[in-house]
Amino acid sequence: MKTILAATDFSAWAHYALERAAQLARASGAELHLLHVPRHGLWSQGTGMFSQYFGDGNSPSVEGDRARLEQAAAALSRRFRVKAQCHVVPGKPADEIATFASAREADLVVLANRGQGGLRPAAVGGTALKVLWRSLAPVLMVRQPTEGAYRKALLATDLTGRSLHVGRTVCAMLPKASITLVHAFRGEHETALELMGADRDALGRYRADRGVEAAAGLKAYWAEVRGTGRRRAAEYLAHGHPVPAVIEAVSELAPDLVVFGKHAGARWQEQVLGSVVQNLAQQLETDVLVIP
Repeated sequence: MKTILAATDFSAWAHYALERAAQLARASGAELHLLHVPRHGLWSQGTGMFSQYFGDGNSPSVEGDRARLEQAAAALSRRFRVKAQCHVVPGKPADEIATFASAREADLVVLANRGQGGLRPAAVGGTALKVLWRSLAPVLMVRQPTEGAYRKALLATDLTGRSLHVGRTVCAMLPKASITLVHAFRGEHETALELMGADRDALGRYRADRGVEAAAGLKAYWAEVRGTGRRRAAEYLAHGHPVPAVIEAVSELAPDLVVFGKHAGARWQEQVLGSVVQNLAQQLETDVLVIP
């Protein structure tokens, strides 16, 4: 990684994100940028006929925000021995974060899973989700304090060719972390067999055969990801839908990071129906890295 962007709204959860970004920047030698996006005002009506009630309180203090950001950068420098460049850009947070990341060609965007308005610890804030769908760079949503480098990463994969990029990115980003591959499988004709009234033994044999195929596919996937290297990965196969499979794997293995890819799809489907990525991002309590 050459460039890491960490966004903050000065909440306690955003502080965790800044620390994780600094730790990763220190480990990789990447350039670190800190970004704060104050809104232009809490209410657009705070001008004109309502200005006498709001005064200057409805306009952000860029100078004050910059001072707070520089204080945060100084604290990160003392703890992690990294220098961070500070940026304050008023506007809509999700838009400005995604735009800034693209302009700087950031290799990673780091932010808290929720901001100042978050009410539930497990909930992902609206800004985080918007950045997740708009960013062209990997997005790391931080939930936990930084106690050191990531040690145990869980990589969820569907074994498609596109997911090879996800695996290679994780290996490059976390060269010393242990990796467990998680793959959920379900036979292409399993539903048809169930509807046709196949008995339990027949379904069991069919699922067992598909499990053997999935295990072979997982080994082939990892061989492609690691290339000529000798890095090893543990394997976790589960029958069924990927969301409960990943949640169960996280419960059993207790990783400090969960990684999965973001596959392109119709935006209305993501908003109305949700997705594997969005469901997992909402439900998991670990840090989550989403790689496009």
